[in-house]
Amino acid sequence: MPEGPEVRKFADAVDGVLTGRVIRSFDARTREARKWLDENGTRLVGRRVLSVRSHGKHLVGQIEGRFYFHSHLMMWGRWQTFVPHPPDDVDRRERARVVVEGGAAILYSGPIFNVGEGDPRAQVEHLQTLGPDVLPYEGVFNDAEFSRRLKLPEYRDLTIGAALLNQRIVAGLGNYLRAEVLFACGLNPWAKVGKLKKREVTCLGRTVPELALRSYLFGATASDNDRERMNTDPSLVYQQGREMGTRHVVFRRTNLPCLRCSHPIKQLRQTTSGDTDEDRSRITYFCAHCQHVSLQ
Repeated sequence: MPEGPEVRKFADAVDGVLTGRVIRSFDARTREARKWLDENGTRLVGRRVLSVRSHGKHLVGQIEGRFYFHSHLMMWGRWQTFVPHPPDDVDRRERARVVVEGGAAILYSGPIFNVGEGDPRAQVEHLQTLGPDVLPYEGVFNDAEFSRRLKLPEYRDLTIGAALLNQRIVAGLGNYLRAEVLFACGLNPWAKVGKLKKREVTCLGRTVPELALRSYLFGATASDNDRERMNTDPSLVYQQGREMGTRHVVFRRTNLPCLRCSHPIKQLRQTTSGDTDEDRSRITYFCAHCQHVSLQ
């Protein structure tokens, strides 16, 4: 599933092509959006796209006249932009197509796409409850709000591995960022939220935006030094899919040596409380030694 950094990159690309330009046509194939467009679609033609931004795993486009479109990519969705013209053929995976003067953006495979009028944060259910964005446009992660939400009574008995996938606590973390953040803070994924020490919560609030930004900028959570080590030491990476093996420190490095202690990286399935079926049971990657996980 695309996580916050990947969705932000899609938002950047779509924003760059659509924003400031007049809509020539607007089509969608998801049920709710198609119904809305059948009744209101002509009201969008001739209006300018004002902005396209992401919040966590959600992408929202604002259109003149208080109209909007919203997408969630789930596991396989992606946006693709075209300049100056989109393809004439409609791919069977196509879910939405926004054509403006001089360009277009097409959503492929994303099952959630809707269009509406008004404030999307008031009308789109999941947008109403999102936690602070891992990649805030203002540049400063709201760690105080993250800490407040994490400490709510209803989350005390959650494992921290499950809590970090809950988009109501923090928006934009998925499986790879979750694993990398927990390793960086030396936290057991099965530690209960209510048992976390203040310094551990502080570490999370600092590390979440740090690794999200690194992933957004460089396509990797591993530091330059760690990537250099993996690129020069064949024992630290799988030879098949080597590039993937240098992007992260623990994620998808099962049985390879930990870059800190040389113990093998492990993986176990963890029950979570995510917002989607895919998030309710996920594989988590960790170093049992560095993160104090008992394997007995």
